[in-house]
Parts: sequence; structure tokens; C-alpha cells
Amino acid sequence: MNAPVHADRDRSGQPFPARVRRAPFRGGRAVEAGLNWSQQEIWALIEKAAPHHHVYNVVESFRVPPAVRPTEDECLDALSFFLSRHEALRSVFPRRPDGRVVQRVLAEGELPVECVDTPTDGGGEIAALEASFATRRFSFADELPLRLVLLVTEGRVWGGVYVFSHMAVDWYALQYLAEEVAAYFRNGRTLDPLPPGTMTSVGLTEWQESPDGVRRRDRTLAHVASLYRDRPPLQLPPAVADLPEESAYRQAALRSRAAWHAAARIAQDSGLSVAAVIIGAAALLLRDLTGSDRIDLHLTSSQRFGRDSRTTVATMMQESYFSVDLAGADLPQAVKRSWLSAITAFQKSGCDADSMNRLLAELGGGPDAPLRFPYCINDRRTLPADAGADADVRRGAPAADMLPDTVLTWLPVTEQEPFYLVVDDGEHGGEHGGEHGGAYLEFSLTCDIRHVTEARMESFLRELERSLVATADSAA
Repeated sequence: MNAPVHADRDRSGQPFPARVRRAPFRGGRAVEAGLNWSQQEIWALIEKAAPHHHVYNVVESFRVPPAVRPTEDECLDALSFFLSRHEALRSVFPRRPDGRVVQRVLAEGELPVECVDTPTDGGGEIAALEASFATRRFSFADELPLRLVLLVTEGRVWGGVYVFSHMAVDWYALQYLAEEVAAYFRNGRTLDPLPPGTMTSVGLTEWQESPDGVRRRDRTLAHVASLYRDRPPLQLPPAVADLPEESAYRQAALRSRAAWHAAARIAQDSGLSVAAVIIGAAALLLRDLTGSDRIDLHLTSSQRFGRDSRTTVATMMQESYFSVDLAGADLPQAVKRSWLSAITAFQKSGCDADSMNRLLAELGGGPDAPLRFPYCINDRRTLPADAGADADVRRGAPAADMLPDTVLTWLPVTEQEPFYLVVDDGEHGGEHGGEHGGAYLEFSLTCDIRHVTEARMESFLRELERSLVATADSAA
């Protein structure tokens, strides 16, 4: 029976009447295991954010092209297919009697799906639903890590909103899932079986507990100890304001076509990656901000180094520890030095949370005063299909000609971090950046304004763009 519920409220404030449908699934096995290293990191962040767990939800809206709009039943069949196909999507995270949180893969069950009938395929419904879903917390112990609302007109699904828990997937897993969904409908609602031995989240846990995993952990711990046994990592500038914790953070975002073209050109000319270019440019600006030649960063490593791991549906991101000496460096030199340091950091990343916490406490002032890394960079750009793809850009007008399209906005704070730079990319038409469309980079910067003022935040983002553009155009 389809029970009526209220999915959310429309633009007039009236509730949307929704029908709850069910997508049943039956997987290959039921299994329970400890959290893998990446899940341990995410869980620690979720607990730290309590009661605002929702900041680690992945919330997105979507529209279905008019030519391929499926029925509700076809969408539910697709959901059943993917829930059965991927263990991470049918996992819950209960707590054992000893207090440890585990991942439990369900062999069978069903996902409730809200279906909302709308008279037209407008944008107001999507915006309202997305805003509401952004603040809903998951019940990790007994709720599947996916929620979905489908918007339906005349029996056809034209859009909707989905929410994933970060405990189940990371950004690259979502990218792969999106590709699979497109292929599923393109290929007549079927896909080839997953290759034998495809890595799963439980499989990651098992590998990490193996002798090879233990060696990886020990290499990571030795790397961090070698960097910070005799000195602390770079700290924030001295405080310039006295504010309560709850009002001490700001978040700004700069969306730039100029930066995308400039970073790609620099990468192409240097033979390095766009990631190395961005890290080098950001590290150089931190040298100017702090007055220190030695820059220490907390990076996020995708851990998807092998071809097979690129298609793993799980959360695999791991924190890595980066340090580079930029004494006397200009931007091209900073990029080269940062690339070498980043490769080292990524190769020597991967560790369980308890072991890393013990080491950071030992290197710092004990469990109550461990080493802290205030400067973090998270590169969430789309994973390129091959090593050279993200540096493929046509020579044309100077990147500086695109600067008028740049947009800087101030956003609601999503994570209370002292200095957190998130790099993302995308495509848009002219509505977001002047009359021109195309690819762009978005730099989102969250700072503790007791140490890094709003004016310095904006200056950092604009200077990051300017330095990339100046270097790219000077080499043209």
C-alpha cells in the first residue's frame, strides 16, 4: 500500500503530497566487518559534528532528459538492480556492545522511495526538496545510506533529489555510479556483472587487516613521524579577533573559468597534473600568508590508484600528510616541488584512525593536545579517465580575458574548519558567469576568521586565480 506522506513544502509553503514506494533488493551475501580506514575517518568527523551529522551527507538534485524519462516502476527496478549490485548501498552501521561501530551488509531488504506528483517539471520543487534533505540526518544503525525523492509528471519521472551517506560512498564512487546508471538505461536496463574480485568496502577492511595492509599502515606512520618528530606542523597566524566558536567561521567560493584554463595550460606545459598546479599555487600563497617557507598541508587522497579501484563503490578517501620547502620558489618551482611532496604523501597514506591518533598524541602534547594540521586541501574534481585528460585544453584567448566571468559568493558554513580549501569543477552555460559558458574551477574556502579575516579569505581566493592566470598567460 502506498502511504501518503509529506516529502517537503512547495514554494507557497504547502506540503508536497508524496507516495511511498518500495525498491526491494536481494544481494549475494550478508556480512559484517569493522569499518575500513576511510570509514573510520568519516565516522570521527560525524561524531565531531554532532548533532549536525547532516554536513557529511552528499545531497544533489537531478533532471532527466525529456527523451528518456522513465516511469516510476522503471526507476524502482533500477534502484533494486543497483542496491543488489553494490554492497555499500545496502549497508548499515550499527554499534556493537563493546562500543565499536561496524558495517553490516544486508542480504535483502527494501528502500523506501518518496514519489511526488507535480503538475509541471519546474525548478521550485527541486530547490525546496534539496534544501530540506540537506539537513536530514541518517539513522546509521538501521537506515540504508541512500534516500531518494522522485518528481513525477503524467506518470514519468522528470527529476528528483538523492542523498547518500558519506559512510557508504565518496565523490568518485558517485561519479562511477552515475556512469553506471546512464549505461544501464542506455543498454536496455541491464549491465554486465561486476568483474570477479571487484573490491568492496568489506574487502577493503579485510585487506587492511592483512600483512600487506599492516605494512601500508606502518609506512604511513613512519612517514608522519619522520616529518614531525622534531617540529610541529605549520600553525595558523596569530589571532586578530575574539569571537565565540559558533560564529567564528566563514565560507566563500570563487567560480572561475579563467583559473580552469590557466591551471590546465600550466599542467600541459609542465607535464604535471592540474592537482599539482593547484596545490603548488595554494602552498605558495600560504607561504605569503604565514611568512613560513615550510608549508604543511593535510591533503585528501582518493586511494584509487589502480584501474580496478577506480570503480569501487565505497568510501576510500584517506587523509595524507604533505610538507614542502618553498624557500625562494616562484609558482612553476612551487608546482614542481609540491608535485614531488604530494606523490610522497599519497604513496604513504593509509592508516587506521586509532594508530594515527596515538602517533599524533605522542608527537604532540598527549591525547588532549595531539598534533593538529590546520591547513587542509580537498581536491574533489572529476576523476580524469587517463593521466593526461585533465590537462587537455586548447590554446586560445588569454586566460585573463575570462576574468570578468569570475563569481565570488559567500556561502552558509558547512564545516567548521580553520583553513579548508575545497577544489571542484564543472560545466555551465552563461547564466553563472557572464555570457560565456564552459568548464570552470570552483575554490571553496572555509576559515576561522579569528585568524584569517574575511578580507584575507577573499584576497587569498582572488590571488590564487590571479597567480594561475598570470603564469599561464606569461608562458603563452
